[in-house]
Amino acid sequence: MKFEKFITSFFMLNIILAVALVYSMKSDGILAVLEDVFYSKKVSAGYMTFSPELLGDSFRRDTETDIQEGYAQIFSETNIKRQRLTNISAIPPVERSGMIIKMMGRAGDGICLNGKSITEKIMLTGKRKGCTKDFAEVFSVLAGYTGLDTRLVKNDENYAVEVFDGKKWFYVDPYHAAVAFDDKDQPMSFLQMADRISRGKHIRLEPAGLENHPFYDTSEKAHPYFADREHFASVYTLMGNNIFAILKKEAITPLKPKFVFTFAPYREIKPHWAHLITDTENITHMRKIVVTFMLVWVGLCIGTNVVLPGYFIYSNLVSRKK
Repeated sequence: MKFEKFITSFFMLNIILAVALVYSMKSDGILAVLEDVFYSKKVSAGYMTFSPELLGDSFRRDTETDIQEGYAQIFSETNIKRQRLTNISAIPPVERSGMIIKMMGRAGDGICLNGKSITEKIMLTGKRKGCTKDFAEVFSVLAGYTGLDTRLVKNDENYAVEVFDGKKWFYVDPYHAAVAFDDKDQPMSFLQMADRISRGKHIRLEPAGLENHPFYDTSEKAHPYFADREHFASVYTLMGNNIFAILKKEAITPLKPKFVFTFAPYREIKPHWAHLITDTENITHMRKIVVTFMLVWVGLCIGTNVVLPGYFIYSNLVSRKK
């Protein structure tokens, strides 16, 4: 009886382990942990203040082909005019950002336009469709044509953009049509703003281009930024403005976007940085590792399910003959 219970328990345990391994192969969470182990490196807090030039190859850009094809498509298929963007190229970055937001229109419906092309996103965000990520991507593409370097940033809930003005990064939220300023009326970076919000400090949100925006006259208590300050305990940034490349990859796997993403967690007020590059090649590589490990493990499970019980049965038979 004990022998039968052992065989049954052993067999069931191996089945459970095999199912767990199959699940882990499909789990992006498992892949994220493995990527963190294999592809992350620590950097200083000052890393986030570096200019695109100082960041070098770490700041990802679209290829010239993607840029030419992307803008040609935008100017031929949307209501965005090439000359209109060219005309504002010499305006200071903060004011230019407000004018770009004004071209885009008001806040969307909060439903992300996964898998849509940049032209579709431009047209749909103009009709108040899309989520914060869509608005941030559209803004980045339009700002890029005017000569601004941008990068997507987010907290636990909201995507926005940082713009480099030639000296420093400053925060722009295309969805909520706002630029954040400090007590000295200086535009703040995303990290500076997140730090102040997390510590309960005051920031001023200046409406960028749209005085009739839904959040223009919102009180601090009602504004989504201040509804839950914990959302700003961790902030993340996309280290680059390769939006055309990102959207191409997302179009292939719209529900599981896989693109170059640099995470910069900022938790418990004290900086805790990890530079993590996640792209299609890395994920493919990690998935191969997981699959290989799974196949080896399943092979061991099958082998032990056959060999070990067979050994015990053979031993029993031998002992009975004796």
